Amino acid sequence: MKSKRIHSALFGLAVGDAMGVPVEFQSRAYLLQHPVKKMEGYGTHRQPKGTWSDDSSLTFCLAESLCNGYDLKDIAQKFLKWYRAEIWTPHGEVFDIGIATSKAINEIAKGTDPVLCGGHQEADNGNGALMRILPMVFYLQNETNLQIIFERIEQVSAITHAHFRSVFACFIYVVYGLELLKGCDKRAAYQNMQVAVKYLNLKNAFDTKEVDLFKRILEGDIATVAENEIYSSGYVLHSLEASLWVILTTQTYEDAVLRAVNLGDDTDTTAAIAGGLAGMIYGFEGIPKDWVNLLVKHSEIEKLCDQMDNKLLKRQKYDVTAIKQTDQFFFFWEHQPSDELTRSCLTQWWDAPFTVEGIIYKTAEHWMMSKKAELFNDQDILGKILEANSPEAVKNLGRQVSNYDEAIWAENRYEIVRAGNFHKFSQHKALKDYLIHTGEKILAEASPVDNIWGIGLDEENPDARNVHQWKGLNLLGFALMEVRDQVNFEL
Repeated sequence: MKSKRIHSALFGLAVGDAMGVPVEFQSRAYLLQHPVKKMEGYGTHRQPKGTWSDDSSLTFCLAESLCNGYDLKDIAQKFLKWYRAEIWTPHGEVFDIGIATSKAINEIAKGTDPVLCGGHQEADNGNGALMRILPMVFYLQNETNLQIIFERIEQVSAITHAHFRSVFACFIYVVYGLELLKGCDKRAAYQNMQVAVKYLNLKNAFDTKEVDLFKRILEGDIATVAENEIYSSGYVLHSLEASLWVILTTQTYEDAVLRAVNLGDDTDTTAAIAGGLAGMIYGFEGIPKDWVNLLVKHSEIEKLCDQMDNKLLKRQKYDVTAIKQTDQFFFFWEHQPSDELTRSCLTQWWDAPFTVEGIIYKTAEHWMMSKKAELFNDQDILGKILEANSPEAVKNLGRQVSNYDEAIWAENRYEIVRAGNFHKFSQHKALKDYLIHTGEKILAEASPVDNIWGIGLDEENPDARNVHQWKGLNLLGFALMEVRDQVNFEL
């Protein structure tokens, strides 16, 4: 079973784009009377049903380039090839392109340095960079330094849109996407994004007048703004506000995209920007199948997603090959209940309830086994797991999951445990601080009986500090190290 996170995002974006293409430039008043309810064709651009626009084309160009590493010149050249209808057009021609993007690509054709091609003026703040920036979420997934994240986003945005406002909008969008990728629900991701962006702003002392333009997003709750105060033009700030508003005021992919389209005006881009996020939130299965199947060049998009998945979504950041002889170890094992924080807080059984999408998980073990039951669609065991009080009972229930397939579980177990521990530690400040204070030590579950989640050795065993002699994979230790990185942004 392959991860569908990239498929969810890119198909989510392209489907939203295709939903909006036929009614681009239609007013909100018109769409109130004639709302879009399904995938349609022709209309504004007279394109067949399922046709996506430059929003998706440039997103696919960026995604394809990132599969071969971070190379601004290569990204720019792929944009140029698309402009010449050589790659990533739905029907062999370019039928929609923004003025700023067109000007920038003409500069690329002249041989101008990519970061100097985009417009720097206030009037150059269309949504042409924001609409295509989503693949950077996956490229930057393991980067913990917000300054580096901002600089990378700035460079990629500047290829077509170099003004701070466009860059900052892209940065906010990507940081929100990174929080979603960690496993945060959409509300927690929004709040975490606000905190991260404010920290970076303080560190860099950005132009106050520019940052103040984003107050409705960063200072308040964009979801509380009335619909008649949400605008959906091609202006980058409007597009960012509208997409976040749509995400936070709907509960399904379908509702999010339809609401985005029916806001009117720049319908394809608003729906593409929101659709990419909605895909990440609700998953590939949450996108209506008939919409996905109608998408032009469906198989080519799927191949690109597979390629990007293989190149960028490393399933496990840490393993024994990353450990140096000079590294120090932090061993833990067995759950020992205590009123004070001890090494046992790193175990799956530590009493630290957390909530995700309205569901309370009493321990990380409850999360792990409930996700195991969900993976194999055993609703009966899932219900029992959520009701059980002790992690021991939960572990036993997990062994009873029907339709179990070891290969499928092995493919998914690490990410499930990482995500669960991210929720656990991010929702309990004391636990988060404890984990952060382990510094850069190698976290290792010194279990002599667990060859999967532990090292298969007792802490007192002389070989415990020699990773080449470990008898186990130490998956829990390595997952906790990833969580430590994620909750400890380097600011």
